[in-house]
Amino acid sequence: MTKDEPKVGVYICHCGGNISDTVDVERLREATSKLKGVKVAETYEYVCSDPGQEMITRGIREHGLNRIVVASCSPRMHLDTFKRTVNSAGLNPYFLDMTNIREQCSWVHDDKEAATAKAIDLVRGAVERARYLQPLEAKSMPVKQEVLVIGGGVAGIITSIELADKGYQVYLVERSPSIGGHMAQLSKTFPTLDCSQCILTPKMVYAGQHQNIKIVSMAETIAVEGGPGNFRVLIKIRPRFVDATKCTACGECAKKCPVKVPNEFEEELTERKAIYSPFRQAVPRTYAIDTEHCLYFTKGVCKVCEKFCPAQAVDFNQKEETVELDVGAIVACTGFEQLDPRSLEEFSYGLHPDIITNLQFERLMLQGVHKPSNGKAPKKVAYILCVGSRMMNTDKGVAHCCKIGCMAAIKQAILLQKAVPDAEPWIFYTDIRADGKGYEEFYATAQDHGVRFVRGRMAEVVPNGEKLLVRAEDTLLARNFEGNFDLVVLSTAIIPHSTSYELARKLGIPIGSDNFLLERHYKLRPVDSQREGVFISGCAVSPKDVRETTLEAMATASRVATFVGKGEISISPEVAYIIQDKCNTCGKCIEICPVAAIERSPTGVTVNPISCVGCGICVPTCPLEAIDLNHSTEAQLMAQIRGVCENRNSLKIIAFIGGDTAYGSADLAGQTRESYSSNIRVIGVPSVGRVGLKHLLQAFAHGAAGVIFVEGDDSILSEKKLREHVIELKKELGKFGIKSLRLISITTTLPQYNKIVNIFETLNERISKLGPVSQETRSKIKEQLAQSNKENV
Repeated sequence: MTKDEPKVGVYICHCGGNISDTVDVERLREATSKLKGVKVAETYEYVCSDPGQEMITRGIREHGLNRIVVASCSPRMHLDTFKRTVNSAGLNPYFLDMTNIREQCSWVHDDKEAATAKAIDLVRGAVERARYLQPLEAKSMPVKQEVLVIGGGVAGIITSIELADKGYQVYLVERSPSIGGHMAQLSKTFPTLDCSQCILTPKMVYAGQHQNIKIVSMAETIAVEGGPGNFRVLIKIRPRFVDATKCTACGECAKKCPVKVPNEFEEELTERKAIYSPFRQAVPRTYAIDTEHCLYFTKGVCKVCEKFCPAQAVDFNQKEETVELDVGAIVACTGFEQLDPRSLEEFSYGLHPDIITNLQFERLMLQGVHKPSNGKAPKKVAYILCVGSRMMNTDKGVAHCCKIGCMAAIKQAILLQKAVPDAEPWIFYTDIRADGKGYEEFYATAQDHGVRFVRGRMAEVVPNGEKLLVRAEDTLLARNFEGNFDLVVLSTAIIPHSTSYELARKLGIPIGSDNFLLERHYKLRPVDSQREGVFISGCAVSPKDVRETTLEAMATASRVATFVGKGEISISPEVAYIIQDKCNTCGKCIEICPVAAIERSPTGVTVNPISCVGCGICVPTCPLEAIDLNHSTEAQLMAQIRGVCENRNSLKIIAFIGGDTAYGSADLAGQTRESYSSNIRVIGVPSVGRVGLKHLLQAFAHGAAGVIFVEGDDSILSEKKLREHVIELKKELGKFGIKSLRLISITTTLPQYNKIVNIFETLNERISKLGPVSQETRSKIKEQLAQSNKENV
């Protein structure tokens, strides 16, 4: 504690009835005013308003308050607001604490008496913690002005161009031989029917020629080190075996190459050679050798391409390279893949060549519409929507909408009618979703042109000689449909690119329950990831059309420019530190640190504040209590636990919720008005790995009957590590007479608040049967804690 005696001011928000309708705020104020150290306790309709903030600054100046507690909504909403408020009054912003009595109290309970009692506990815990708060100062460091963009689809291209035009150096890294992504495969775009290549190719060429953009193709990210503003990224570049400075893309090498393989760009409807350029407008405009099929690499023979290359550009001696890029910010634009419809047997995909995906149909449009089986023009074509999308059985498909399927099918039906005048397109749909600009009009145009729409789920597609038998329901006419078609086009589900998960792990950012990259805030920070300095854009975040992708890419570029344009970044002081007088350099903290932020030095063990992410996992590991965490110190956490657990009028369950994702998920339960037992008391921690045996004993000694750990799926404390942590804690608790059934844990993503609600109820039911921890056990634990504290003084 600082030398100044803590003078705590507590400000309780009514939140326009959101809190005061369920929590008796006047009773809460009265109970709070009696707590040790509290000099001022007031309520106000909206503490976040200007008059509410003026009330806080006035209290600091007139009453000499040196600690502030705000009991209101989630700190995720207004923590920064109130930090600025106390700072403007001359008080260090780290002398502020917030306690959540809205999302995690008033919004999840209906019983006013129980909600008020819980709010009193939460505020008591915050006041106890506030008495031990210490002043902290953020440091700043320069931000590198270079930006790495991962993924060369339309999102990556637009983001790169926007940043490059603002003067930033951009490294555009793409796994394929060319940038362009899936948009390069499209014939036309809806709803305007613009030529896709006519829109995209000029942007590709501009990016390729821009002095501030360096395209690194056939490359992938293998490691990310450092932190926001100063990332060190290792990039692995696969060899093309063609010298880009010499290749003129004349194509002579491909003409002579004897090997033919399915063409990925053409969705395997045609073939390419083992030395190839993905498509005519490719950027970089350089050929590459497919080592999996080239005879020289598979059998050690041939080299005919080298012999006939007029520019002598073929170079079989090229080697794989690893380059290091130092950048200030990273943008992930890894795009999407389509669900393989082979997993859905009812559609018979792969059993007949005339059952194709909508992306394959795009390529057929450019090749001249024909049936892959015999080259004839199809007359009657069935477009089947929601193939693998919006499924309850997510073992074979996904729950989310592909978002573009309806409009893509309508576009293709209209284009089919233009290409084959007497064609008869049928669209089998679940619901037509036409929510974009001009989409409803586009839908109406298709209806006016005679495109037939059948509402209902598809039953099956059965090969029937040269025809394809389609069976479906027609819910509008209340009958079953059955008919033969020449061609069946499947609008398949859109899923994240297969590299997204591994890239997210390397970047230290989470994915959502739908497996797409997760934004910081769905509405307010939709292109920021959960990690500062890492941004996300395009279909890596969710399915979307070209227009929305372009808008998002421009927004991303603006956010990146804001981040790096400041020139410096503030380094949080909420990091671990070594208490050198206690440290014996055993190295246990070094071994457990997940980001290698703790290291040995000539003077002992030290913590690198730039690398430290403030998870606190190292703190309970130290046998000598020689390491602590700023703003989540042992004194602060122990005091908060004691404050929350006192007053044993219920079977209290302490839920330690670790990190932004898990805490935000618990908030979502409140925002959706999910209800759970008022016995639950949430204490937010950087990570549940920060909570050790000592803290659990403190909880049980002072009144807790059970403990829950909730950690975010994106945490650096993996599910495996969490499980090991909990198993070890259960063993230790047994030595103190605490049953292992009183401790339970889960991991969750942000949207999976139901998991949190369910585990709250599960443990509450269990504790109601087990009853409270005996007074005798509590007393013994208190004695042992007191003895331990003496030994560590």
